Amino acid sequence: MRILLPITLDRWRNPIATLLRACVEQNPDIEFHSASGPFGEEDCVLGELFWSRPNIHRATQLELASTSFDGVHTASITAHNQAAVVAAKLRNPGRCRYLATVNLQVGPGDGKDWTLLKIAEKLADGFISVSQIAGEGVAQRCPDRFLGVIPNGFDPDYFDPSIKDEECLPAVIKDLEPGSFPLYVGALEPRKHPEFVVELARKHPEITFVGAGYVHPEGRHFEPLVKSVKNLIWLGHVDRRVIRALMRRAGVFIFPSEREGLPLSVIEAQGMGLKVIGQPKTSMPDLVQNGVNGWLIDLAEKEAWSESLLAALSPAYSTRLQEGLAIREATKERFAWASIGRRYGHLYRQMFSC
Repeated sequence: MRILLPITLDRWRNPIATLLRACVEQNPDIEFHSASGPFGEEDCVLGELFWSRPNIHRATQLELASTSFDGVHTASITAHNQAAVVAAKLRNPGRCRYLATVNLQVGPGDGKDWTLLKIAEKLADGFISVSQIAGEGVAQRCPDRFLGVIPNGFDPDYFDPSIKDEECLPAVIKDLEPGSFPLYVGALEPRKHPEFVVELARKHPEITFVGAGYVHPEGRHFEPLVKSVKNLIWLGHVDRRVIRALMRRAGVFIFPSEREGLPLSVIEAQGMGLKVIGQPKTSMPDLVQNGVNGWLIDLAEKEAWSESLLAALSPAYSTRLQEGLAIREATKERFAWASIGRRYGHLYRQMFSC
């Protein structure tokens, strides 16, 4: 069985690539083909080991365009992916099948994303969604092809709070007392509401906030904003090692996003034992239980955000570490990549076997 993954697979901070790498790693009997495009040093180092696996083939775009596949799996719906699907189906008519993972709830008001989803609904032989809410519309419109929910996950061997690796952190972070700061990890884009993190930081000048993430094309105006607040340390785009060290040292994870399929950064934070404060919208109730592993609060309830923030940071650090162990174990049970990759393997054998 030969499967095309039309993505640059060797980017370790890309959640889409991370999901598909888990599928490769957990199904050594299946032959996968993908492209290479490392973003940073971590990608180059880890990529060498990954590409040495016998079941994954690193190919040029020309090679991918001339190879016949039994199946194509995309974990995001983009114009590039749709073009790859069409080309693969034309090369192997009647045999090549397309599995699409839906990772974000999309509706008629979402412009290009809605157009691409409608194209995918014409092309796909099967759909999986990362959460019930992400796949709700597709399940209604394509009930015969909606195959269920397989969530995003995390690597518990990597995102492990027992790993002490803080030399990668800037000095300004090392100077902060462990457990003393709220952490935001997410792109600077409108739906993730980084401006609310700024507002929260301005309301609490006694607390140092830390943030990290890349600048989305639609969120360039947020960059000068997050850099303008004295008690918000904005690190920009960083690799997984830095994210892990930040999560190990943080006191709480704040995530005011408006719309998510199933946010990988939240699962990783919970895997590191952090409580999460987010909104009670889209897939966040799948991850956060009020008063157990965090709080779900609408952005309009600003006082409640402040109260929860202070409640998360006030217990002794040792107490929070103990609570974090329970959060981590529950996250491992539900979201370890190994089991998720195997679930996709079962699906591949059902859909793509001759």
